Amino acid sequence: MNTETTYLTDVAAVLWPCGGLLGPDDGSVRRLVRRDRGSQYLPVPNAQNPRVILPAHNRWAAARGIASFAQGHSFTERLRTLLLTGAFATGLAPLLLRDRLYVGAGPGIEHALTAALDRDLAIAIHVGPPRANRKPVLLLLSPAGRTIGYAKVAINELTARLVRAETRALHHLAGARLKDVTVPRLLYEGEWNGQPLLVQEALPVGDQTDRPTRRQLLRCVIQIVHLARVRERFLSASPYRRVLEERIVALGARPEAAPLRAALRRLPDVRVPFGAWHGDLTRWNIASTSRRAFVWDWERLALDAPVGFDALHYDLNECVQAGVHPGVHRWLDSGSRLLRDPLIRDTGLRAHAVSTVMALYLIDLATRYLHDRQSECGGHLASVDDWLLPALDGLQERAVHEASHADDPPLGAV
Repeated sequence: MNTETTYLTDVAAVLWPCGGLLGPDDGSVRRLVRRDRGSQYLPVPNAQNPRVILPAHNRWAAARGIASFAQGHSFTERLRTLLLTGAFATGLAPLLLRDRLYVGAGPGIEHALTAALDRDLAIAIHVGPPRANRKPVLLLLSPAGRTIGYAKVAINELTARLVRAETRALHHLAGARLKDVTVPRLLYEGEWNGQPLLVQEALPVGDQTDRPTRRQLLRCVIQIVHLARVRERFLSASPYRRVLEERIVALGARPEAAPLRAALRRLPDVRVPFGAWHGDLTRWNIASTSRRAFVWDWERLALDAPVGFDALHYDLNECVQAGVHPGVHRWLDSGSRLLRDPLIRDTGLRAHAVSTVMALYLIDLATRYLHDRQSECGGHLASVDDWLLPALDGLQERAVHEASHADDPPLGAV
């Protein structure tokens, strides 16, 4: 049993306390489950590399699950989604996929969600690639195949913290005024099998939406910034800097902690505007039309961070899609240009603070990865000492040089 198969079994134990059993579709386990009136789910593409878990005998729910969880940003991804959706819609997929997750009879997550929302539903489950913070995300569908919403269930201490944080964030956002940004409403909060559970509405994301343009992204970032009152402070006097240093100290004896703390202390003491940030704004958490942005996954929302963090985070994740080291090299230039965009001007970010903000973002990101132990799960950005610390060294030199021009006017001013 490999790591992914073990993870799938652990997820099944949380979602179905009555028990889940992995096995091939060879008839033996199937007959046992049929006698117990259990259910079958299909790990796709297989139990060794599960990305979604789909109901074996509800072709419409399975097809909608494939379409809803697809991240079809390339032609190959779109083609794969089209083929899988067709296979499930025609009923061929159960004949082609060998692995099964057999769930015994008894109360499961479907029963809990049906009771919580007071309506019949079917589920499809997104598992996703290995990450420390991954958790099952459940697509909730009506019997007719209409999307009702999404549920998130924690499976360990880290994901429990994140589910609770997103629940608090959705409560906060319910009273926020975002002119051009739509966020999901919280439909239900509670517990399942001893773990926190939330249900949120589905946003109208589909064929009419796409990745944001540069202008759409920055417009969204600025509106998120103003979820909190924007305050300009010297870095040394900011609560943000104090909290960041405390987070680094909490890393203890990890070898990366000392260079991160030294880097933070060497940054110039420039004035920086602080506001809110989403915390994980990437192509997987935002979609846009010409007039609106739709943003979800608010589990990292923070109300006190340097302005521009969300733009830097989105841009970094875009740059590294074709490779970490060349991508980071591009980001050192493209991130700087984003922070110098005229749309940022009204927040008060000044030219002499751009590289300082970029360095703060890398220190913050590294600290998050280390606390979450992301490097133990792989991932293209998880190895902090491989790319982040070297990039941070170069940014420190730029930050000191820029700070020597501290009398510059605000960015974009003529």
